[in-house]
Amino acid sequence: MSTLLQDYDKATFPSNETIDVQAEVTVQDIGSLSEITSSFIVDLWFSQIWNDPRLIYSHLSCKSNLSLDESVAQKLWTPNLCFINSKDTYVHVSPEPNILLIIYPNGTVWLNHRIRVHGRCPFSLENFPLDRQKCHLVMESCGYSTAEVRLHWLDWGPVTIPNAGQFQLPDFQFVNYEYNQRIKSYASGSWDQLTITFYFKRLYGYYILQAFLPSYLSVFISWIAFWIDSKALPARIILGVNSLMALTFQMGNVVKNLPRVSYVKAIDLWFFVCVSFIFLSLCELAVVGFLDKFHEVKLRQRIKAERKMRAMMAGCAADTLLVALSGSDNQPRTELAEEFLKRIETLPFLSKFEPGELGNKIDFICARAFPLIFATFNVFYWSYYLTR
Repeated sequence: MSTLLQDYDKATFPSNETIDVQAEVTVQDIGSLSEITSSFIVDLWFSQIWNDPRLIYSHLSCKSNLSLDESVAQKLWTPNLCFINSKDTYVHVSPEPNILLIIYPNGTVWLNHRIRVHGRCPFSLENFPLDRQKCHLVMESCGYSTAEVRLHWLDWGPVTIPNAGQFQLPDFQFVNYEYNQRIKSYASGSWDQLTITFYFKRLYGYYILQAFLPSYLSVFISWIAFWIDSKALPARIILGVNSLMALTFQMGNVVKNLPRVSYVKAIDLWFFVCVSFIFLSLCELAVVGFLDKFHEVKLRQRIKAERKMRAMMAGCAADTLLVALSGSDNQPRTELAEEFLKRIETLPFLSKFEPGELGNKIDFICARAFPLIFATFNVFYWSYYLTR
């Protein structure tokens, strides 16, 4: 190997022609996806394959290939492929740097690194927690444009994920991947880019148990107030306020683990509608309480007016009865008195109005309308977000 590298200069371009570089990636593990940092972590083997005519050794040895270590790799020219959308990347060291270099007799170089990539992954949370996400890894030569280096995926098995079903992701399930190639134009020229796209589906069972079911219970508890007597205002108020506070607390626990985005998420819409239903149940309680109080005041006024009217009519009745008894010759006096008194007793006085009747009707209607409207919202909500 020392003979082969005797006159080798890593700063010199290998050829006067464009170098074709093939890339291959084997994904070992996807560690985590984070909405807070908008990133994901991937452990992978990353290979670069190219031909360097200066490394042809078929005339020096009969070996089919030369397997070398990191120290030799640092002496060679490389296309310098990197992950341009990574936050941090490092080579695994266990115990030595995990770098494999193979040189073939025709000058073909296979350089392989085992690395961990902390890549950027912008999350789209409009459908959270019923969302699907996709994350990209973008490779590009950091020093050579398309005029010098052309990047291609390896013809056979460019991207492999042997343990895709064993990825331990707490919130997501790995669904699929795809890879493609494109040319990116910059002010300084054009560069080839190789992209791997990973697709994930969120596992929303946790949010069903910790967000949706408790919010269902809070809304249902607020409806119990419709079946309690409208006179029991303290009990109805306690039910509504406690439901509202419990739902607000639950909403805070879910939202605190999410980034502060400016758009409305699916979970935001859910909590807003649930809070609205509880708030409207409290408004209904206020309306019923006001109507009952208003009716009670009116009823007292009517009873007072009735008593006054009865007293006045009783006095008038005595005078009229005396006149009737003294001036009637054709009808017995006792029959006239009884007929007059019966007419007074059958007058439609307002005190016969049923107390709380309107409030009870409102409770009756709301006890059926609220569940119906909420069920309709559920049908549209789940149909939309599960099929979006």
